[in-house]
Formats: sequence, C-alpha cells, structure tokens
Amino acid sequence: MTAKQITTIQPKVNQLEVIARAIVTDPRLPSKHTQRQYLADLRDFENFRAGRPLTKTIAENYAAQLQEQGKAPATINQKLAAVRWYARKLSDLAIDQDARNAQQIAQKAARVATVQDVKGERPQRGRHLAAGELAAILKACENDPTPAGRRDTALFALAWACGLRRDELAGLTLADLKPTGEGEGDLIIRGKGNKTRSAYLYNGAYLALADWLAARGPAAGPLFVTITKAGTITGAKLSGEALRKILNKRSSQAGTEALTWHDFRRTFAGNLLDAGSDLATVQKLMGHSSPTTTSSYDRRPESTRRQAVKTLFVPYKVRKAPLDAVEHL
Repeated sequence: MTAKQITTIQPKVNQLEVIARAIVTDPRLPSKHTQRQYLADLRDFENFRAGRPLTKTIAENYAAQLQEQGKAPATINQKLAAVRWYARKLSDLAIDQDARNAQQIAQKAARVATVQDVKGERPQRGRHLAAGELAAILKACENDPTPAGRRDTALFALAWACGLRRDELAGLTLADLKPTGEGEGDLIIRGKGNKTRSAYLYNGAYLALADWLAARGPAAGPLFVTITKAGTITGAKLSGEALRKILNKRSSQAGTEALTWHDFRRTFAGNLLDAGSDLATVQKLMGHSSPTTTSSYDRRPESTRRQAVKTLFVPYKVRKAPLDAVEHL
C-alpha cells in the first residue's frame, strides 16, 4: 500500500481479499454468520464507492441511496456497521504497516466511524406460531422412528422454549448443558458479540433433549450433530443450511405455513410478554443489547396497552363546574 493510497484510505483493487482475511481473524466478529454478512455488505459498499476515497460523505451518501431504494432502517444500519468497521480496520492496517501518516489516516477513519444510524422502524418480518403449529411439527418428528426424529424434536423444543437464534442452536455443545434438578437444566448460550447468557429448560423441552441425548450418547462435542441417511449419528456439527432444510422438511410434513427459525424466537418473546413478563426480563432472555429491539417483538394489541393505562389512578375528585364550563363539555 503506497503512502498516497493510505492517506486517502483508498484501498487497492484486491483490498476486499485483505478485508476478508481481517474479518475472519477479528475477535470482535466471532460469528460465521456475521462474518459472511459483513463481507457481503462491504462488497455492496465497494460497488457503490467505485474506487472513490473512503470518506464520511461517501458513507452518508451510501446510506441516503439505500433509503431511496426503500431499504428498511435495520438493513441500512446493519450495512453502516460494516462500513464503520471497515474504516477502523483500514486505520489499523496503516498503523500495522508503520505508515508515516498513520495519525492522519486514523483521523479520517474516525470521521467515517461517526456516521449515524438512520432512524425509523418497519414492521417485523416473519410471524408468530400458534401452539397448534408447534404440536403438528413435533408430531411430524415423532412419526420419524430414526434418530433424526429425536434430534429434530429437541431442536424445535429448544427453539420454542428458549428463543435461540439459529446460529446459537447450531453452536451448542454438550458441555453447555447443566442439569439443575429432576427434569430441568440450564443452557449456556454464546450469542452475538460473544455475549453469554443462560437459557432455562423445563418440562417437555428438557424431556425432548433428554430423549435425544439418549440416542446421541455422552461424547463431547456439538449438542446437535448430523445424521446419515442410514441413520448413523456423526460427530459433525449441524450447519445453518442443514437447520434450514430440517425446518422446511418438518414444517412441510406438519402442513404448516412457511416459517423460519427466527419465527420461533419471535414467538418466544411474544409468549413471554403475553404472559406478563416485564420487558427487561425478556430482553435478557433474548440476549438483546437494547430494550428497543425487544419491544419490536411485542404482539399485544392496542387494547392491551389501553387496559394497562386504565390501571393507573389519579387521586382527583371532580369539583362543581361553572355552568358555562359545563356547556362546553
């Protein structure tokens, strides 16, 4: 990288290859899903940038174009997060190369990193599942006498009862399960941003997992593994694509409408809020950094919110109003 290229934060043509390697090795991006998303977002940004220097104005213009295209605010902010990371990483690379103008580069990168997220909300995509749909899916798994039937039952039970992300399901290991009593246990979840939280297993969710473990065996490693067509249980971790195929297969067998793994997570939050759990508790169970994100999963109607306000009491007694005031009421 030449001094001129560094000064303008103007990468070489193959800079995305450098960034791709940086993404994989960055400890702040441990999730494979996040790594893929960052790389895809930066490819889009590079197409927009078309070789122009990376500046705050370019990043803001990119956000404006995405808004004109009708992209959802959450989508735009996701892409801006990748761009901000990109600017900081280019600054790090310049410093690593002992560039003479590294301070100037860092200042330029810092300006790009101050680009603000866009405001606004869109209705959440996806849907909430009815309890009957879960029962139909579990029945489809129960009708499968192979080990895959037990595995998939446990997968859906955990998705419903714990609200796990797809990557969190795939990333579970046997060591993450901590029995806490008869028919109950805790799961250690490693979520986004390398944050750890607990999920709690009771009743049918715990029993479904116990049935799967009886078939899986006590070997250390991934909690959910692949199974060959011959029914042989392997030690290989399930991929996100494998989980997608499992969901499509079982929902088709159950005759439910199309759904995603995130719909189970959405339903988990909605069920807890319907049951009267407070937002802070649901936020922690979901692993959200912000209560704003959790509140977007609230499916309760306006009538529920109206009824909540009715519980508030103002200690005021009406006074006899003048006739002219009464006439205007």
